[in-house]
Amino acid sequence: MDKRLFLIDGHSLIFKMYYAFLRHPMINSKGADMSILFGFTKYILELIEREKPTHFAVAFDPPGGTFRHEMYAEYKGTRKGMPEELREQMPLLKQMLSAMGILIIECPGFEADDILGALSVKGAKDGKKVSLVSGDRDLLQLATEDVLVRIPKTKRTGTEIEDYTPAQVAEKYGVTPAQIVDLKGLMGDASDNIPGVPGIGEKTAVKILSMFPTVEEAIAHVDDVEPKKARESLKEHAELARLSKTLATIKTDWEPAFSYETARYGNIFTDEAYKLCNELEFKSLLSRHFSPEQGLVSDNGSFD
Repeated sequence: MDKRLFLIDGHSLIFKMYYAFLRHPMINSKGADMSILFGFTKYILELIEREKPTHFAVAFDPPGGTFRHEMYAEYKGTRKGMPEELREQMPLLKQMLSAMGILIIECPGFEADDILGALSVKGAKDGKKVSLVSGDRDLLQLATEDVLVRIPKTKRTGTEIEDYTPAQVAEKYGVTPAQIVDLKGLMGDASDNIPGVPGIGEKTAVKILSMFPTVEEAIAHVDDVEPKKARESLKEHAELARLSKTLATIKTDWEPAFSYETARYGNIFTDEAYKLCNELEFKSLLSRHFSPEQGLVSDNGSFD
């Protein structure tokens, strides 16, 4: 059936790979660090092998700022720049995806989250079963009965996937997917430098949203908000709560350049991909994923 659309948050996953390999980098015979490229490629191959998507695309954040930086200059201001060893691998990573015929999407001014959000809405509307794969829990706001949010967790035994439906989001976080942005509007998000309301943490934010389902409702009934400390802070910082919610909201009402035809999953085990894996000394990927008639890889690789 022509219905399984997989959308991958590229930057989120490569950062997870970076930290997973930080203590034990994978160095090839030329002395180059290939950890992230190897880990990402391996994960994509295993994901496709296991899930058998009909359509597949990887979204990346664009260079430079986005519309959120125009709204709030300090957005993500506490984050360090991309590590140099990771930056050096990015061109090769995108070359690998292109060699495998996997669609790459970048849109100036929009984060990968916004691309995934817009395409998940489109896919569900078009009757697809959508899977969003990301290490970023911001995407939980997109979970519906037709959009499954899948968060990889790296453990010693390998990578495991946490799947989130609306019911599972509610069970774990005490709010609906739609309320994730209200939760962040109240409590903020340190990783993205979204301020939230001073003095309101996660437990208090969940309690407030159990009484008033949105930031706007809580502000409208602020005299009934408990506890008192949260009430006074919300009165004083109502505009900050609104701004924080807006910053946390993934933009879905736009149309990235995309077609199902270009995203259709085909033969990723191309001659070009085989040649690149061989050059990069990804011996274990070649022996597991490529057919014997495509030739033998030399034994001088260090990726066993």
